[in-house]
Amino acid sequence: MKKRRKKKKSFIYILIFITFVIALICFISYTLQERAKAIEELERKFEEQRILEKKEKAYNECLNTPYKDEAIDTMFTELMSELDNNVSIYFEEINNEYSFTYNENKAQYGASIIKLFEASYLIENARNGNINLDDTITYTSNYASIAGLKLRTRTVGEEITIRDLLDYSVSVSDNGAHIMLSDYIGVNTLKEYAKNTLNATLTINESDRYGYLTVTDTNKLLKHIYNLIQIDDEYTNLLVTAMNNTYYNGLNFDNVTFLHKYGYYGSYFNNIGIYNSNNPYLISIFTLYGNPDQGALTKVNELNKKIYNIYNTNLELKEDYCYSLAYE
Repeated sequence: MKKRRKKKKSFIYILIFITFVIALICFISYTLQERAKAIEELERKFEEQRILEKKEKAYNECLNTPYKDEAIDTMFTELMSELDNNVSIYFEEINNEYSFTYNENKAQYGASIIKLFEASYLIENARNGNINLDDTITYTSNYASIAGLKLRTRTVGEEITIRDLLDYSVSVSDNGAHIMLSDYIGVNTLKEYAKNTLNATLTINESDRYGYLTVTDTNKLLKHIYNLIQIDDEYTNLLVTAMNNTYYNGLNFDNVTFLHKYGYYGSYFNNIGIYNSNNPYLISIFTLYGNPDQGALTKVNELNKKIYNIYNTNLELKEDYCYSLAYE
């Protein structure tokens, strides 16, 4: 009886052992299968991520490539049909490398637009170490007789920094500040700067410090200024702050703002500026619309809105095109 019990116990132990081994094998097999599934899932997710990143890269590369939808030409043609000989336009979209021009070579009295040429000259030469913007010019009675809003707050005989005069001249178009800077720079020096640096022609002289310009000339100036303000320093801050004004600014609308300069004399009313965004554009609008307070400002504003809408339509169409190219 004892031998039978021992054999029975041995058999049970063997059975338990075999069951354990089978269970262990099943467990290991299950674990390996689950691990294989997990690895497969990770590989699938990795592949999905890789594909997504590839699509995102293709999308962003497309967005960074110049683009103009064919519909934009049609929209500009429609806009041109609304214009007359009282307006000249030069629009240039920088990132997408297209433009729209109308009467672009028609010379017109630039008036206070000349002040932005002076500002460009001063900023560039100050940055290059040729001029110290903290140097001063004496504010005499001759300048006081034509002083504008900001210069009138200063005292005759006072020394005023070039930095302040640049701000006065651009931000509120102070004529007294302009003449002080013009005397400091020199008429011929400014003309040579415009010709040699900007390939633009100024008609200013000693008796007329304003002169005639084309929107082609001012577009060259704006492009140069845009390049100047890509450097993050005190000179950029000074110029951007001065140009970021609402003084007879016919370009701003809603929450869309432009770095800006206007010019007004008699029937001539002009606005030029930079839409300084991730997709910047340059805009010069010269008109014979007359007094900005009697409708000219509104007309320029409506015209720039139409140009902005065309520009923005192209950006939307570009996003659609790039999305379909990358994801569909």
